[in-house]
Parts: sequence; C-alpha cells; structure tokens
Amino acid sequence: MRRRRPSRKLPVLAAASMAGLVQLELDDKDKDNFKELQDSITEAQREIAGITQKMRTRNAEAKHAELTLEELSTIDDSTRTYEQVGKMFLMKPLTDLKAQLNETKESGQKEVASLTDQKKHREEAFTKLNDDFQEFVKAHMVTAEETAEKSSKD
Repeated sequence: MRRRRPSRKLPVLAAASMAGLVQLELDDKDKDNFKELQDSITEAQREIAGITQKMRTRNAEAKHAELTLEELSTIDDSTRTYEQVGKMFLMKPLTDLKAQLNETKESGQKEVASLTDQKKHREEAFTKLNDDFQEFVKAHMVTAEETAEKSSKD
C-alpha cells in the first residue's frame, strides 16, 4: 500500500489576464480545484463556439430559404416546378415548394432566436467562471518577495 505524503503547498505557474505569468502556491486540493476551473472554462468556451456555429448555419439556411422564396414569388403558381431529391428531380406543385420554404425560413428564425438565448446564458456562465478563476488566482498568488524569502530559507 502506498503511503500518501502530507499535504504541502507547491508553487504553480498560472496565466493571469492582465499580469502575464504569476506564481501560485497550491496544495493538492487547490490543484484539483484549479484544474477543475480550467476545465470548466474550456468547456464553456467550446459550448459557446458550438452554439455560435449552429447559429451561423441556421441563419444561412433561413436566409437561403427566404431568398429562394422571393425568387419564386414572381413565378405563376401554375408553373411546373421540380424538387431535387438525391440525383433525381420530382415534380412538385409550386404552392407546396413555397410552403416548405416558408416553413424552413420560420423554423430557422425560431431556432436562431433560441440559440441566441442559449448563447447569452452560456456567456453569463462563462463570465462567472472566469471571475471565479481570477479570484482563485488572486487568492493563491505568491508575490516576488515571498518567492525570494522561501528560496533564501531553502
């Protein structure tokens, strides 16, 4: 059975937003908390990027449907129209195509609004995590004088 060493504080370098690199003094529990905060921030950034990408995609789809609908609005409803399905084209009534495009446009706009709301909440959570991280860094920061004192004692 392995014997666990007594908890001791170890210096760790961390990046602070304004101060560049700073030295932190962390014990094992603090190291775990530090790692957890870093992982949470990374995950929040990843989620925000994913939501932003989905918003762009849905917005482009809605815009494409809207522009196609505008083009079809000038065409008479009795005109033969075809929809591409894979490599083939199927004849479909123009009114059905317009209804389908209108539905795509509206659902895309609703989804973009929903994603915008989600992104706002994720950004608020990210800001809180970032603030918590900054507080953690400030609470465990070791000044240059303290580092010099410890190194002269050793």
